[in-house]
Amino acid sequence: MGISIYYSARRKELLTDVEKDLIKKLISEYSVQQEIEKFNITGEGYNWTSFEVYDLKDSSGTEIVFEGSTQLPDNMNDAIWEGVQHWSALLSQIRCAVLNAEWYVAVEDHVLEWDEEYLEYDLSK
Repeated sequence: MGISIYYSARRKELLTDVEKDLIKKLISEYSVQQEIEKFNITGEGYNWTSFEVYDLKDSSGTEIVFEGSTQLPDNMNDAIWEGVQHWSALLSQIRCAVLNAEWYVAVEDHVLEWDEEYLEYDLSK
């Protein structure tokens, strides 16, 4: 049983094609696929999982435009913390790309606070 980071964005307007493309680009930039493959072959490094975005085709009417969850690595002392830092940085970038949305980002039931000045999640709280 692992610890996960959960995320969603809610707004009345659907994501634009530009927003969708930017999200795909950001997810690709933050991909840990090489680390996953290395771990699977050698057992070295963190036991990452891929960033998961849910298919929202079946959730019409909820105003959720972006949602997912990702299990954090947990096979070393600092793995969870590294995972939180990595995925919250990606989610900060996505949040800046998807404007006028109500965001929810949490590690299990601990909601991450948004720092409006630095435009990132404040992991010190």
